[in-house]
Amino acid sequence: MFARLPSLNSFRAFEAAARLKSFKDAAAELYVTPTAISHQIRQLEAQMGTQLFERKTRSVVLTLEGEELLLCTHQALKQLQSGVNNIRRQASTITVSTTSAFASLWLVPKLERFRQQHPELDVVLKTGESKEDVEHDRRFDVAIRYGHCPASDPQSILLTKETLCCVASPSYCEQVKTAANATVFTTRWQNTDLPAIEPSLESLTPAAAASVSIRYFDQENHAVQAALASQGVAFISTLLVQQPLSEAWLIPHPAFASLQKTGLEYYAVIPSRHKQTAAVQQFVSWLQQTLT
Repeated sequence: MFARLPSLNSFRAFEAAARLKSFKDAAAELYVTPTAISHQIRQLEAQMGTQLFERKTRSVVLTLEGEELLLCTHQALKQLQSGVNNIRRQASTITVSTTSAFASLWLVPKLERFRQQHPELDVVLKTGESKEDVEHDRRFDVAIRYGHCPASDPQSILLTKETLCCVASPSYCEQVKTAANATVFTTRWQNTDLPAIEPSLESLTPAAAASVSIRYFDQENHAVQAALASQGVAFISTLLVQQPLSEAWLIPHPAFASLQKTGLEYYAVIPSRHKQTAAVQQFVSWLQQTLT
């Protein structure tokens, strides 16, 4: 279809020389010699069958045919540059689908480490509780999911298995030292496909278990915020309270140590179109290393 068109290099040389009105300046802009620019333009004129420039002693002036060619060449190169820039931006941006709790409580606090290691890449987070179809939805490059990693799915990569425990603020631990009359916050998932994980009170004495008040949120980060506000004990994944635990904003409540249990899994889903995409592979590799 385009076999009879002159080469792209000829058009680039012509556009630069026409815009700058100088073969020498065009050569400097394109990092070639003035002789190379002159050769490209003579070749273009031969293929076009017309003269594009009037050569003067210290400058060049476009002919009428040159003016016409400059207009369409500039527009074509501008459109091509815009398309290339857009593709480059897409290649350097990783759009991640994940849950609100994982994003706010774990990923965002650690994301700067990834950016320091890969300053050329940008991570955009899209959060929600629905399971996005990243294989067919091109708005997303990778998903971080919570549940059971399907062992038979080659696109799913296990990141970590969580442990749930009971944490509270130091002031609440001091105020409510035993399990009796304590308030425990836990989560009932918006995603009904997830199995319910609730604290089992059988390990407590019958009297203590009967006096415990269990309250439910549909978001894990709400349970964490309630615990930080000294309103009770959060039954939560240790993964999601790494920072509050490291800063001693929250501590394990000793009266509920027996409630610790293994929870679900976090896993990444990479659509088949990104099996060989370096940026996505680097991000998932970083997740694996950081979650290990």
